[in-house]
Amino acid sequence: MTETPAHYGGEPIRADVLGYGGQSITDAEREAVVEALDGDYITRGPTVERFEERVADLVGVDHAVATTSGTTALHLCGRAADFGEGDEVITTPLTFASTAHVASYTGATPVFADIDPKTRTLDPDAVRERITDDTAGLVPMHYAGHPADIDELLDVADEHDLTVIWDACHAIGGTYRGEPIGAQRDMAVFSFHPVKNITTAEGGMIVTDDDHLAERLRSLRSFEMDYAPAGHEDEPWFQVTEGLGYNYNITDLQAALGLAQLDRLDQFKARRDEILAQYREAFADVPGVEMPVVKDHTDPMFHLCAVEIHADEFGCDRKTFVNAMHAENIGVQVHYVPLHHHPYFQNEFGYSDDEFPVTNRVYSRLVSLPLFPEMTETDVGQVIEAVTGLQSYHASNAEH
Repeated sequence: MTETPAHYGGEPIRADVLGYGGQSITDAEREAVVEALDGDYITRGPTVERFEERVADLVGVDHAVATTSGTTALHLCGRAADFGEGDEVITTPLTFASTAHVASYTGATPVFADIDPKTRTLDPDAVRERITDDTAGLVPMHYAGHPADIDELLDVADEHDLTVIWDACHAIGGTYRGEPIGAQRDMAVFSFHPVKNITTAEGGMIVTDDDHLAERLRSLRSFEMDYAPAGHEDEPWFQVTEGLGYNYNITDLQAALGLAQLDRLDQFKARRDEILAQYREAFADVPGVEMPVVKDHTDPMFHLCAVEIHADEFGCDRKTFVNAMHAENIGVQVHYVPLHHHPYFQNEFGYSDDEFPVTNRVYSRLVSLPLFPEMTETDVGQVIEAVTGLQSYHASNAEH
């Protein structure tokens, strides 16, 4: 990079855009999908069942239920938990809208609680302050892949008899106190969007040890249809809808892709850890760049490298930083605009921008740097050079 960053008139460090995330597809994935295409069933077939069994084994639970996305998986969890009008469901404001829609899709009220400033996950003490007689559940989110305070949040759930739905969309492949993320009660959800830790193009998965919940989830996923009611044996066409279900079934093609991706999960984690280690080393002495924490009892599989840019030390604020990185063709992103800033949650539930001070403070500094297995060493080096060069430029100008 030239001494002058592109944002201030220099030449971009890259000719093409490097996104913050992306999929890794090899011949193994292509061959698996083609093989599934040649099968007798290309949806709701045996490959889907194998994918579910593989994920259940990975997590160490009895059941895994595949769906069309992490969002639809969360929706099914809210229905299976019987959330409804008059219920309150506590979750984090620092997440994607789907997390809160566990409540809003079912007619319940999403109640936000503030976050731990280090892990950016739900603060158990803040959760306790938000509990009322109407609280029916908790939806903690493992932000960027780092586990929430699972033990404390389960204690809160025990104290108030709450259903817990873990938004683990960022977190498959990580562990908490040696136990796989997703193994904790009552239900947990993974996402397989292309930027996530593994992909099925679009897709999601619910994992649980609860037999009743698993049966309910599978029914809701497929129209809440009884495919073999009384009389079916004599009239094999006779099938009945028992409630308001959905068509959230994934295809065997997606499941085949997912199985091939699971074969590479350890490889993906190793590469993500390697890139993070390079960032940590490079930014250790760069003023104003705060890297994500890793708690002693966790081994996250980081989906995001969400850093915080401290303007006074770095030399510019988050807005300038993002625009400067984009000028270098480095596609940083911000995860997320807190939900209490969104018009829907303000208009429907009365939230305002000035609530949840910890979330707001963290949000004002958050930036997600590129982090995905297909990044080359050149890609990583260019991100590092762009960040360090921008800080050096501001430091140099400040001296003058």
